[in-house]
Amino acid sequence: SLLAEVEKNGGAQNTGNVAFRPLLRALADAGRHDVIHRMVTQDEKPGYGWQLKRGETSLTESWDANLTSSHNHFMFAQVNEWLYRDLAGIDVDPAGPGFKKIIIRPNPVEGVEWVETSYESIHGPIAVRWENTGGKFSMKVTIPANTTARVFVPAAEGLKFKADSVPPGTREGNRIVYSVGSGTYTFESGR
Repeated sequence: SLLAEVEKNGGAQNTGNVAFRPLLRALADAGRHDVIHRMVTQDEKPGYGWQLKRGETSLTESWDANLTSSHNHFMFAQVNEWLYRDLAGIDVDPAGPGFKKIIIRPNPVEGVEWVETSYESIHGPIAVRWENTGGKFSMKVTIPANTTARVFVPAAEGLKFKADSVPPGTREGNRIVYSVGSGTYTFESGR
């Protein structure tokens, strides 16, 4: 029902600020990052893309960026969670609160060739840069001192990965999972 409603509206953000985060989480938790990407980048109906197309440089109070509302309003910034946690893949592991244990699980979507971001945790910066071009996926990950991480690398069946200074990973569904300590690691696809 939720997907049908989003599609019916052509991907336009038609929720208020209270319901937008649950909408994003429901779609992300269902693995529909493609739908979120289409929804936040479309520019034909009110939403983020609409605001950018009209020259806005900050978030507006209303999806349609009308002139009677604030044009410097942070309330629709819930998409930041999706950008960091889901698209880039930086997440806390419940087994190690406060980013003592980290999960890196990016979710590449069609139309996005690369993502680069970092998060300043209490232990130091967590950084991810991934590229998904020409049928190859590569990712560079930095894990801060005195922490550990599980890195979930997207991998189509038959695609093999090599990883710098990391024991072999294990396949879990459509991902290869590596356990790493602090440091910087590179994961690259290959046949």
